[in-house]
Amino acid sequence: MEKRGPVTKLKEDIAKKEEEIKQFKDKYLRALADLENYRKRMEKEFDSFRQYAYVEFLRKILPVLESFERAMDGATVDNENSSYTEGVEMIYRQLKDTLKSMGLEEFSSFGKVFDPARHDAVGTVVDDEKPENTVIEEVSKGYVVKERVIKPAKVLVSKRSKGGSEDAENNRN
Repeated sequence: MEKRGPVTKLKEDIAKKEEEIKQFKDKYLRALADLENYRKRMEKEFDSFRQYAYVEFLRKILPVLESFERAMDGATVDNENSSYTEGVEMIYRQLKDTLKSMGLEEFSSFGKVFDPARHDAVGTVVDDEKPENTVIEEVSKGYVVKERVIKPAKVLVSKRSKGGSEDAENNRN
């Protein structure tokens, strides 16, 4: 049996304590990394929730904007109601400007190729002069926020008659 002196015992205790310190430091660094990952994950989820709520708000306010547009299109201006009509127009422009400042943009589809990601076809029209699947009329506007479609445009799309391409060729000759 080997005798150990007080210095040896102290050195062994110090080595044990250093090992414990190393383990605690490792646990501390892992906990710190976990906390940072949790913070980033929560921040990402909060941003996602905020974006969802933001887009959902814009989706719900769009019918109001469209109702204003229909009211403006159907309004007749006479001298008696001109100040009322001007007031409604001012409120409409203010609403439109506010929504635009929030990132809402309307897009036009007239004359473009039908894109199911941006358009909702509500009907087809036989038109042998236009290429097939071309938007020939916009029933209602489409809206995007940061290039994300939040309301597709409702459109009428062209289609060829059964002998359309042959008839079109014969008419050219």
